[in-house]
Amino acid sequence: MAQIRRYQAKTITEALAMVRADLGRDAVIVQTRKVNQRILGVWKREMVEVWASDNPDLESLRRPPAPTALTATPSASPEHSSRIEQLENEIRNLKAMIAQLAQQGVAVVPERAPREPAESPWMSLLRQAEVEEEVACALLQSVAQDSLSESTLQSLIAARLATSGGIALQEAQPKVVMLVGPTGVGKTTTIAKLAAQYALLQRRRVGLITIDTYRIAAVEQLRTYSQIIDVPIRVVYSSNEMPAALKDLSQMEIVFVDTAGRSQRNSMQIGELKACCERIRDCEVHLVLSATTKTRDLYDIVERFSAMPLHHVIWTKLDESTAFGNILNVAVRYPLPISYVTTGQRVPEDVEVAEANKLASLVVGGAGAFAPAATPAL
Repeated sequence: MAQIRRYQAKTITEALAMVRADLGRDAVIVQTRKVNQRILGVWKREMVEVWASDNPDLESLRRPPAPTALTATPSASPEHSSRIEQLENEIRNLKAMIAQLAQQGVAVVPERAPREPAESPWMSLLRQAEVEEEVACALLQSVAQDSLSESTLQSLIAARLATSGGIALQEAQPKVVMLVGPTGVGKTTTIAKLAAQYALLQRRRVGLITIDTYRIAAVEQLRTYSQIIDVPIRVVYSSNEMPAALKDLSQMEIVFVDTAGRSQRNSMQIGELKACCERIRDCEVHLVLSATTKTRDLYDIVERFSAMPLHHVIWTKLDESTAFGNILNVAVRYPLPISYVTTGQRVPEDVEVAEANKLASLVVGGAGAFAPAATPAL
């Protein structure tokens, strides 16, 4: 493979001696020029720079260019013509060098640019999990890199995932739990799972209220669930009807309130939810988020729904996601403890109390670490 190298010396004689010693007596001089070399960044000295090759085919580059109409013009001064010929020759030489390099695969890098430091495998892992760069950097900077391992990283993530445990009941009055969130995140199914867990497994007195009267199918779906698990249900069409519905269910230990999916960008609909919540004394609000939603949209959802009091987060559709960094991103930005996660469509099996270590293992291991619990722990 042809080599094209650069040599610098104080004189042309010294430079040519370096070329012969390195490339042999058959070396071809491609280009020579004078350059200024900085010494200690303070002053400069003039040096001779020679570009040479061990490829004899480059000999043609040293031949003077054929006379052109421009250089043969009688009116041009000899000095001017010489300068034009020099420029044309340098351009021709440069083009020939580029063509030769492209043809033979020679890479000439006289002065190597500094390389960007290689990304650590831990940063690559977090980036693949769709953890935001700011969050990832903060995690990795909190511990020495030489002591970092997968288990250590998982512990660092778990420490940033606040969880609250399951819903705690109260003795004096029913515990009222309202689920809110955007459309399509699975609020109604999640309420059915939780209601079945408390009614069938814990033998608690459970009541249901739905204000999702915008979708007839949602009301019928929850009514069907209420019949299967044998719990009472009330349908509320306006916030004014909420006190009466709660009075009807006053003998219950826990009452779940299902709400219509609301676009976070519709402030009027959010206001309706807030008004309904305000008619309930000591209402515990859980914001339901889908693990399949990208981080930017999740931020927008939390911001918009924060117009009403939010106490907890429920993450749904863990079984449908392939990256879980968005859970960490939201947890770092918003101090809302995670109460439950859902891991499938089965009622009542596919819901469990959120555990920081399990969620952290999903962030680190991705979908490969996903293993739905056989029996939820409430």
